[in-house]
Amino acid sequence: MNLLVVVVFAVTLGAWAQNVEVRLEPGDGSRLGDWAQASVPLRLKPTGPQDVKFDGPSLATALWGEFALGQAKYAVLLGTRATGEVNLWVDRNRDRRLTTDEGQAGTAGPGRSTWSVSLRAEPSGGEPYTYALSILWPEGRGYVYLLGGAPKVGTLIVDQRSYRLAFLDGDLDGVYGTKGDFYAVDVDGDGVFYADPDGHERFELGETFTVGDKTYRLAQVAPSGTFVRVAPTVYAPPKPALIPGHPAPDFRFTSLVEDRSLALSDFRGKVVLLDFWATWCGPCMNELPHLKDLHAKYRGQGFEIVGVSLDIYPAELKRVVEGEGLAWPIAFEGKQWDNSLALMYRVYQIPTSYLLDRKGVIRYRDLHGGELEQKIMELLAEGSAQAPEAVPLPPVVLPAGPPRSILELNLPPRAGLVARGKTQTTLQLVNTSPYEAEEVKVLVQNLPAGVKAQEVEVGNIPPFGERTVTLAFEAQDLPTALPAGLVLVVYHYCIGDACFQMVDKGELAWVVGREAPVRASWNPWWVLVAVGVALLAAWALKGRLLVVVLVLLVVGGSLALALGIRRGQARQAERVGATLCTSCVGIEEAPRRQVALSAQARSILATLTRRVRVTVFYTAWCKSCPYVKAVVQAMAQVNPLVEVELVDAEGEPARAEAAGVLRAGRLVVPATVVAGSGQVLFGADNIEDRVLQQLVRVGR
Repeated sequence: MNLLVVVVFAVTLGAWAQNVEVRLEPGDGSRLGDWAQASVPLRLKPTGPQDVKFDGPSLATALWGEFALGQAKYAVLLGTRATGEVNLWVDRNRDRRLTTDEGQAGTAGPGRSTWSVSLRAEPSGGEPYTYALSILWPEGRGYVYLLGGAPKVGTLIVDQRSYRLAFLDGDLDGVYGTKGDFYAVDVDGDGVFYADPDGHERFELGETFTVGDKTYRLAQVAPSGTFVRVAPTVYAPPKPALIPGHPAPDFRFTSLVEDRSLALSDFRGKVVLLDFWATWCGPCMNELPHLKDLHAKYRGQGFEIVGVSLDIYPAELKRVVEGEGLAWPIAFEGKQWDNSLALMYRVYQIPTSYLLDRKGVIRYRDLHGGELEQKIMELLAEGSAQAPEAVPLPPVVLPAGPPRSILELNLPPRAGLVARGKTQTTLQLVNTSPYEAEEVKVLVQNLPAGVKAQEVEVGNIPPFGERTVTLAFEAQDLPTALPAGLVLVVYHYCIGDACFQMVDKGELAWVVGREAPVRASWNPWWVLVAVGVALLAAWALKGRLLVVVLVLLVVGGSLALALGIRRGQARQAERVGATLCTSCVGIEEAPRRQVALSAQARSILATLTRRVRVTVFYTAWCKSCPYVKAVVQAMAQVNPLVEVELVDAEGEPARAEAAGVLRAGRLVVPATVVAGSGQVLFGADNIEDRVLQQLVRVGR
């Protein structure tokens, strides 16, 4: 036993001894390259945290936000004075009180303002350290960008050779080694980091890197970024360099157009444009007419296009290929970002293109329009004998990293199924970014045998908007074992001319209810009569016996519901419940507040520059609806760009249902919808602030 302990200790000690520690020091991001500055959007709101106070000048408008660097939380206030001057305050000392001296000096540029601030990050389990951060506000937007990443650099020694290593806090959370962070290693030793999102010297936390004939992985990252340890692992070939002057990696594919096997190397002797695209990518489709012209004009001179489609559905791709008359070979796998060729070329945005010379060497990247045609002509004129010259790599501006999901998927803990019956469940999609999620679809896979679910077309979700999606299931006989369902949310979004298609996934657990027995129809007419009599009695009495009548009403309704459920009359029970719910809402006490918009609300309304429609759903029996209607009408009086529409939810049930106000036969009012926000604001509590928040989001 003692010998075993000694052996284990020796092996552990030997493995630890092979680890290489790299001490890191703060680096200059501007000298490292554009890749060394990460960006994260921060949403701003009209109201700040309740425990944060502002002791500063009077502001015409105010937008609040908060972010964390480790365990250190910082409140942010973006304020506009009556003169139009924009200022930023950051709670640097974290006393939950913003004072005049915490205002930041900024610089204004075309359509934006930028402030720089030095803060303190406090990672759990690490030493506090200084964190330099820039905050950029796109003029008129309800969000800012946090810019930084606090790059750390050091030197890795392998076989007496030095390799520079850099580490970036890619998610700007103040803690190194968390999701979203990455590191770079100058594996070719030329003194330059090729660490753009598709660079061959950029590595995610779980990736290995190879220097010489040795491969290493990250073994430990200090939360404060003071050091990393790397450990030797199984040899893996180094990433190919995808920069001008290097050969393009070869691959084989089956052409969608010609239905035959081809290789990229088959086109040696020709100038080749390797084009990564998809039919759902707007900029890609806009480029097609120009590519067709180039292909027709120069194909006879030795020019060819090889397309790689990141589409999912072959039918849609074939429809576009045939409709556009595309005559060049196209590789298609139906795996979008998991396409093997996209992974080989580390494609993180589309359109992405490589222009290769006759020897298959990358000469240019991401050229468009007249510049692309000019370079094609130059390469065709070179002939096959001329050696290629290294060409500077065009800078990658956006995005700052590989494609990231922008939708947050909130699933219920379980979804119900009933044998030989229909059920529904709802999920919520929240857009956490300043980009619009387009053509959102929700579908369910891995359904149990005998269960069907239809795909749901959600449409577009605006920046920071929300959507509630109802999934409907129809089951026959259910198996004993029910594997978890897989919910897929398919969508795409664009940043400038770069587009990304995403598939977010979530598991859905099942709970099985009993099959409702088939019985003769039961019409609970006596319950409805009782409800009507009770309401008439309540109206007639009004006084001290009103409470007694209401209690009897609730008790009688509850007994009716219980009896209906016990008898298996689920649908009738829902109808009775809807009737009772409507009656209860109709006799609720109306707010007694007077409508008087605050000075801050008037100032915010004055900054709106876009026309926005606000719809209020009401009913005649709703006592709080008049107050909500009066609030939004007062807002419209302050700024005519706010258009108010009042909709009687009972008179227009189709509109109420489409807006989510009528649910399962129940009307929920008052309900306020700001067009373009993707949200329904129920109730009258704090309605002024909630409507203002949505108006700021879509009206600027």
